[in-house]
Amino acid sequence: MKRFGEQLFSSRRKRTPRLTNLPFEISLESISETEKHHRKQDKDRVEQFNKDVQGWSIHTTRRLKANVRMMIDQDRNLSQSINPNVYYDNKYGVKEADRIGFSFAREGIYAHKGAGRGQGGISGSKWYNRFGELKQTQLSSLLKMGTGNRQPKQWFDPIIDQELPQLADLVADYSVTLFVDASQIYIEK
Repeated sequence: MKRFGEQLFSSRRKRTPRLTNLPFEISLESISETEKHHRKQDKDRVEQFNKDVQGWSIHTTRRLKANVRMMIDQDRNLSQSINPNVYYDNKYGVKEADRIGFSFAREGIYAHKGAGRGQGGISGSKWYNRFGELKQTQLSSLLKMGTGNRQPKQWFDPIIDQELPQLADLVADYSVTLFVDASQIYIEK
């Protein structure tokens, strides 16, 4: 059964793997369900808020891509793989943005942390590459992350730090009972 699952997974997986199953996202939490219901009564305002959040995510993605090109110039695949994801809450019949995330190729984590072949983390990991093959960390590279010629290139967290105040202002202008939870967005936790 395990082999069948791996074959099924590898047959579906033909493009660059993205980190969509990890919690790299910003949540927009509402303090009150009543206030959420009242906000959604003004559909034009909600629509404008959704456009503003989408615009913020696109702007931040452009900055992330530019930062990757500047810091990690040899890896064009990483720059091209960065995409914004805005998720909506459809409660009360109106879509309202409630989460923002970014997906990117697995290599983005390696570059950010200074990991790579011969310079792995503490416990290692298993993953599927772009061809659907199961890969795992080499035992000889454990505990060597951020050493040698693979120094961390923090391309993600600094840009998010710089852009979060604009998102917080946007959310505060929209509603005083909505707040930004950015505890899950950072790579370095």
